Amino acid sequence: MAVLTLSRRHRALITLGPATLGVLLALALPVIARWLAGFGVALPFGFVIKAVAGVDAGWEVAVQVAIFGVLGVLASAEILRHVTRVTIAADEVELRTAGDRLVLARADIGALYPERDFLVVLDHDSRRLFHGEPGASRARLGDAFRDHGYPWHDDDPFADLYHRWEPEAGRLPIDVEAVLSARAVALRKKAGKEAGELRETLQKLGYAVRDDGADQFWRPLVRR
Repeated sequence: MAVLTLSRRHRALITLGPATLGVLLALALPVIARWLAGFGVALPFGFVIKAVAGVDAGWEVAVQVAIFGVLGVLASAEILRHVTRVTIAADEVELRTAGDRLVLARADIGALYPERDFLVVLDHDSRRLFHGEPGASRARLGDAFRDHGYPWHDDDPFADLYHRWEPEAGRLPIDVEAVLSARAVALRKKAGKEAGELRETLQKLGYAVRDDGADQFWRPLVRR
């Protein structure tokens, strides 16, 4: 069995880094603001610069340090909340993200591969079973999955099948076009939950979709 998560060094960087940066910013911003205000010229957001430059008393600096430090701690918590712990056994893979737990039987996994900083797991019909941010590097993931006999790929095995979605291009069934149109609206609104639900709808219709910014790329599902 292999358990893959953040290394101690990376966890320490994520836990302490944002708070430390916040404290340093809190101490440096008043100095920088006073330097900018000293030019005596109109600056964008000049009222903000003047307000920050006025932070001079010890208690004011302490309050600002506390605020920025807390913001850093909250940022660390948000980052850690999205990190997935991967446990690989001979017969199943467990994926834990915050309070969520997903267990995938080995027999149901058709392919695994890295996509930028994410781990993607597909079934034998090339449907997406999981997409998340693992704490481990792609090299560690690849070695662990290969050692346990899982179908690991260094890249998307279906990358050549994707096509950029162009509205009303006539290449897709009407119901698929309608779902992609609705999903484009959800992406523009940054409605992640809705976009995810529409992805599931597309898979039920026999199509997979991936995003590149606001652009959608589709492909038919493929049985392996």
